Amino acid sequence: MVDAKKIGVGVAAVILVIVVISYATSYMSDFNNAQNSSQDELEAVSFKNPPVLGSETAKVTIVEVGDYQCEMCKLWFEKTRPLLIEKYIETGKVNFVFIDMPFLGNDSMSAAEATYCANDQGKYWDYHSKLYQLQQHVDDGWASADRLSTIALNLDMNVEEFDKCMNSKEYYSKVNFNKQKAKTDLGANSTPTFIIVNTSGDSQKIVGAHPYSTFEEIINSML
Repeated sequence: MVDAKKIGVGVAAVILVIVVISYATSYMSDFNNAQNSSQDELEAVSFKNPPVLGSETAKVTIVEVGDYQCEMCKLWFEKTRPLLIEKYIETGKVNFVFIDMPFLGNDSMSAAEATYCANDQGKYWDYHSKLYQLQQHVDDGWASADRLSTIALNLDMNVEEFDKCMNSKEYYSKVNFNKQKAKTDLGANSTPTFIIVNTSGDSQKIVGAHPYSTFEEIINSML
């Protein structure tokens, strides 16, 4: 069981309430403090709460801590995530949040940044999915700058805006902040790591690409 006070995450612009308000407040406060330490950084970074997949009124939230070059994250994405979406997210019972912990290679950071540049054009989850669908070996060029731009093109995004966002490193500090908080506050030491929480404050941590049955049992106990 994980300390519920350290598990909550930010909310979407529509004010999704994900459990443990005390942590959410701490998360935002810590980020603001980090920004205030450097005026240049404050001007360069626009913090936005993590995009949320699913209903804002869902009782249960799955928080995944992941790296886009993580092989086991891809396995979970392919084998477990689709069933959770079908059975719980599309039915409004559960929502999903992804917290970046890019540590496997240089391209992990760029891939994570790219998802937020995509989010500026309303394509976060589409881009997120494409990264796992196209994942190859760590830093072998599959997530190079050119490849990331090509993904944006294939998703019918404004590539000029996307490239400008990437070249400016607009979301570098955001991704790095998420990485540090994933370690210190969510206790993630590897990817994928999952925190499952509900609106009553119950929480449970899962480490590794567990099958659907593991999540099903925990989620049903929290609904």
